[in-house]
Amino acid sequence: MNNYPIKYCQEGITSEVFTVTSQMNIEDLIKEITEIKCNTVCNWINSLDVDIEYSLVIGAYLTGIGLSKRLKKISKVEVVDIYPHMRNLLDEDVEFHSKIDMIKNKDIVVDTTGLGGLTPEITKLINGKTFLVEDPASDGSDDMINNKSNIEDRLKSTSASYKGILKTEGLNSKTSGTMTLTMEVLRNSLKDILKKPGVLYGVAGMDFYESILFKEKNVDKFLDHIKKPALTVSTLDPFSCDDIINEYLEKIYSKVEKC
Repeated sequence: MNNYPIKYCQEGITSEVFTVTSQMNIEDLIKEITEIKCNTVCNWINSLDVDIEYSLVIGAYLTGIGLSKRLKKISKVEVVDIYPHMRNLLDEDVEFHSKIDMIKNKDIVVDTTGLGGLTPEITKLINGKTFLVEDPASDGSDDMINNKSNIEDRLKSTSASYKGILKTEGLNSKTSGTMTLTMEVLRNSLKDILKKPGVLYGVAGMDFYESILFKEKNVDKFLDHIKKPALTVSTLDPFSCDDIINEYLEKIYSKVEKC
């Protein structure tokens, strides 16, 4: 059994076949990708040599949640999202609002709303030191996605002293969304695994998780579902699914382009 941890490797239908699961689950992938973005954002803030006492994150989805956790270590953090139930995903000491008028008088505003998010009319209200907007497009974006993005107009309309665009690339994905990248890691990892000798079949923990969160508005169900194993594989020769997953996680990188 190649010393594969017994917890993640069990006999299949017969003694000749094994079922292996990844030690990483969907939530782990989300956290790893979010951490890549958060590290980049924090390094950029540190490079500006500005005092950050009041931070505002717009968008309480995956990237926004991660940023609120990191920014609260250096400042008071508030999060704005149009969906009130998203408050249940945030730490208790993070202040939540569902109205965008909190955008004024913050030292840094981070916009994670992506396609169809903030308008230039709203970002015009930003009067703090720093404004960072996450680019929804990525290195595999098509023309329709690129043309739909209005982040350049958002940046031009604000009077913030420092402006930047957070870009995340590496998997040739169409968008930079954390869930998009999570699904790309799963899809590519499973594709590689199915090519391995002795692999009968495999499944990835792929689901339309956003529907649970934004249509059903069921936070508890969402948090439960993302605990699924990232990969489950039927194989004659057990191996570590996580090694392959990590190969793709390591391809992901973020950067901030100063404006």
